[in-house]
Amino acid sequence: MAIHKNDRSFEKIFNEVTLDKIPMQYVNNVKLNLKDGSTILLQAEDIKNYQEPSEITSQRSDIKDMSIALDYQRIQKDISSDVKGIMNKLFKNR
Repeated sequence: MAIHKNDRSFEKIFNEVTLDKIPMQYVNNVKLNLKDGSTILLQAEDIKNYQEPSEITSQRSDIKDMSIALDYQRIQKDISSDVKGIMNKLFKNR
């Protein structure tokens, strides 16, 4: 399973992270390569009701490979916001 990274500056963080689960709110699209050579591209709207990518593959037996494109702007925004909030709480009296 490939995970495509559009923002290479943010890639440094992800090189240090092992993803056991990908939160679906951060998935832009999922590309399914089928055993017969055809490809299916599922957009965020198509996968919004799934809790995790494995639910997509469990519904089909003809998938050869799957690649996931993440919304790195949203990930970066959420992480920055969360870290800023934590830092403000920890260092509010300094």
